[in-house]
Amino acid sequence: MLRCFSSFIDFVIKYPFSKEGLNRFREITSERGLYINDLPTTPTGMQLLRRAYEILREAVMKGSITDDPGLGEDELVAHYIAVVLAAHLDKSLWRRFADVESKRFSGKLLLEDPDCIIYMAREFGIEAVRLRDLEIYDERLALAYDVGVKVWSYLRLMPRNDPYWKLVNRYLLKGWVLLTYKELVRLVEEAVERRVLELINKAFENLDETKPLVEALGGLKELREYRASSVSRVKVQIRGLTPPCMEAIINEIKSGGNPSHQARFALAAYMLRRCHDIEGRPIEECVEEVVNLFRTVADFDEKKTRYQVEHIAGLRGGRKFYMPPSCEEMNSLGLCPTNLGCGVKNPLSYTAKAMKRQVQQQNVK
Repeated sequence: MLRCFSSFIDFVIKYPFSKEGLNRFREITSERGLYINDLPTTPTGMQLLRRAYEILREAVMKGSITDDPGLGEDELVAHYIAVVLAAHLDKSLWRRFADVESKRFSGKLLLEDPDCIIYMAREFGIEAVRLRDLEIYDERLALAYDVGVKVWSYLRLMPRNDPYWKLVNRYLLKGWVLLTYKELVRLVEEAVERRVLELINKAFENLDETKPLVEALGGLKELREYRASSVSRVKVQIRGLTPPCMEAIINEIKSGGNPSHQARFALAAYMLRRCHDIEGRPIEECVEEVVNLFRTVADFDEKKTRYQVEHIAGLRGGRKFYMPPSCEEMNSLGLCPTNLGCGVKNPLSYTAKAMKRQVQQQNVK
């Protein structure tokens, strides 16, 4: 482990799903003779179990995880127990938990030195090298990029459903995809999410053995009821012109939130298509409107945002004007607050239907 990480214990607490974190978890359980299934039988075990539940509950219900560094390495153990508990929830919540854990991981990694970021990337099998250490180094490229990532590593982990990450839109030189450190951390985030999902799937294979943990916590009733209430299909009355899914993303942006890449792409594609195809306005005007909409996002970068929006609008790259994801896809991404309750197949259909109804009501008057 590099010296840039303050200490080994701090490292594994901050990054529990790193290779070192997993190894240390195994060492701790071996050294203490700690068997996860026996946790409910001791006061210390119940303390760990309750902390794991806190981690899982906050991740599922609030979309965040508040650290408790005072627990020392028990905090590391608690994250792995939370994985075991997550396996007892509805599968649709597995990805939510994994996503929150991965964002916690990447948020901390962004604050580390460049060498540490590259170290972590390599730990997850990402072949990353500083741009200055490559034969293709060029001072002009160094103004825009920090690292090179082997193309196969990039293709394995690049975020899906986001045209910005498509290989055709990246700078590829002699087998190296050029990235900034922030983009490299994004690839690590994808790798962490996959690792957590793999661990949950593995825990799912042994549900009967870990059932006593759930029983000791009262059956995870709160989280199971949360799932039931969150996915119950809400029959939506079409009123405004903007579908609930897009309204939710817009409200998150206006409140200074940080929507996911999938949410940003969906909103941009929807707004551009609505503006140009339905309202009949010039595409350049639509692009400007969407760029301005994203100005309150915490990590807003006008140059990058404009490029991405113009690409979605078909003004750059492959010149393809993207459609927003279907309602089924929005729901699978956890971006449909009504669980397909609008009765349409695409967010644009909602707006078209609402506009038609609006015209009919005006004609009646």
